[in-house]
Amino acid sequence: MRVLTALLVGPAVTLAAAIIPRASVPEGPWTAGVWRMPTDDNTFFNGNDINASGGKFYVNKNTSAYCPGDVENLDCSLYPGSKTVFTGGNNTLFLDVGVPGGQQVYVAGDGSLSYTVAHSGAMPEGSVSTGFQRQRSEAFGAPVVLSSSAKSWLMCPVSEGEPRERTYQIYVGQGTEDCLNTAVRTYTSSGPDAWQYA
Repeated sequence: MRVLTALLVGPAVTLAAAIIPRASVPEGPWTAGVWRMPTDDNTFFNGNDINASGGKFYVNKNTSAYCPGDVENLDCSLYPGSKTVFTGGNNTLFLDVGVPGGQQVYVAGDGSLSYTVAHSGAMPEGSVSTGFQRQRSEAFGAPVVLSSSAKSWLMCPVSEGEPRERTYQIYVGQGTEDCLNTAVRTYTSSGPDAWQYA
């Protein structure tokens, strides 16, 4: 009888553990950084910021933001544009901005992680704006990671120099030459930090 009870209880405990929901992941605001612990080279990154600039996203490049100084009752001192802040991550992803209509993040046809211009939701043909997911990892301190439809995240160099000092553009699924695979972690932040990203 004890053997039968053990056989029934074991699977029941396993099933209960599988259906208990994980701790929820807040919608935002949050920042993102690349996390790379290589096994075959010495190019590692421990949360280096991912920043918005010129409609794309980069590592080792400053955020590019804009706030119009001639709009009545708009206090641009509230929007320093010093960091790139996101919101969402449950299928769709947005930049956390003050501008009405917001700015949506998407993967362009060439794989480059991109964002819409202010006051427009237009995206190039072949772009994908869904499939993003933030979830808490079960390992390495339980960080909250960002993924995109099970496709790999890539850092592709756009400048010369030492590997950790180069500027990298972020791609999803496909990239350019000499790209490095990376993971993306997210970090709770305050926001919005920018009126709009330029």
